Amino acid sequence: MKVKFRVTAVAIIFAISICASFWVQAQLPEEVTRESYLAIKLARKTINKSVLVLNETDQVSFETSTPRKINFRLISPAGAIIHESLIKKRKEPWKFNVVESGNYSVEIENVSFLLNCKVNQKISLNRYPFHIGAPKDSIPFTVQIDRDQSIEAEGKFQINRFNDKKLTIGPLEKGDTVLLNLTPINKKSPILKIKNGAGELLFASRKSKKDIIASIPVLNVDSFDITMVSESWLGQENTFRIDKVSPMKNIIDKDLIPKPIRLDTIPIDYLDTTIYLGAVRDYVNSNYEVFYFNFKEDTTIAFWSLVFGVGKEFEQTMAVLAEELQAAEAVEEMTYADVLQNYVLGNPEELAFNEDQKLITSKTEQGQNISIEPQKIENKPDPVNKRVVLSNVIVSASTEIAASIQSKSGVNFALLDNLCCNHFIKFENLDKSVGRKVYVKVLLFKINTITDL
Repeated sequence: MKVKFRVTAVAIIFAISICASFWVQAQLPEEVTRESYLAIKLARKTINKSVLVLNETDQVSFETSTPRKINFRLISPAGAIIHESLIKKRKEPWKFNVVESGNYSVEIENVSFLLNCKVNQKISLNRYPFHIGAPKDSIPFTVQIDRDQSIEAEGKFQINRFNDKKLTIGPLEKGDTVLLNLTPINKKSPILKIKNGAGELLFASRKSKKDIIASIPVLNVDSFDITMVSESWLGQENTFRIDKVSPMKNIIDKDLIPKPIRLDTIPIDYLDTTIYLGAVRDYVNSNYEVFYFNFKEDTTIAFWSLVFGVGKEFEQTMAVLAEELQAAEAVEEMTYADVLQNYVLGNPEELAFNEDQKLITSKTEQGQNISIEPQKIENKPDPVNKRVVLSNVIVSASTEIAASIQSKSGVNFALLDNLCCNHFIKFENLDKSVGRKVYVKVLLFKINTITDL
């Protein structure tokens, strides 16, 4: 009996959890990327056909209403009828989850032999993911563009049944919105249709005495054709205005992305590693690591740099840097050194050297060569513990390193000309349950003789 009771209890709990998950999903709001409003008039026994370009995983909902009787069909890119329904004097909703990308055909048929028919249809498209501007992992190399609204076209015109009015707007950027306002001055407004470059019918209106307002989001770089048709013999006057609204977004600024340098420059790798710091409760992996540096014996080193970072955000930043490096190599057909070498180098002439040292630079088309006499004065800094916290990891460093730490576009680094003696940096994970990855890189900038320049 106990076994049966336990099995029954587990089954009930499992069923409740499933119902709860479905209830939560049902409560989630559906985001609408674009809504198309179509108000058309069909002559008897005619079919209105329009194109709908859909991507895999899109969600589309149709809401169709008519005071008479129509057939509504959605046809796949392969020509198969996905949905067909007879709608008579009512409003009918229908949702569709797209599994195949391509051009779908939407057909609305007036089945009456005698009467014309008015049809209203709203098509709501949910496209996920829909990103505007630069992706989040490139934020360190982007600038923010504020929201902007500008007039694309405006004016006053007369139209009659012998001359249609056509306008072309664009190209517009992804994320922009087209706003159209048409005001009839005398008589009713003309029949209006707006299509994009792919031929999708995004807005349609019948003739009306009221102002016509259309708002159309731009899903890709696109242009729009606006067609107005009048049934008036003597002509009618209208005023119109078309605005472009650009959203606030981040765009990549090429000036913020560090430029790589070529292989014939001085910097070389000394250390390039990724360490894992265990959590405080991890009894297998240590939650701290210490690095010590002393370059006193190497008189060929002019200065050195330390680069470090913690967490996924830093890994994403490094990935963006790597992509920029590959793009530069492809365009210029040259092989570059590690992009971070130039990234942390900055301007060597700004470094503080001792009086008995001399810095010589020669900037060429191939890069930058540097020469400096060996350092002779030993400096023994007091290894005071300076701390920085990155993603729950405490970074403790000696005085010289701590005083030189900078952050540029999400990359932390220190550039030093002091080679001696007790430099150190310590990484300690404070998280009790989650381990952390830490990236550490050391670059040495070697001395060239004057004859090498």
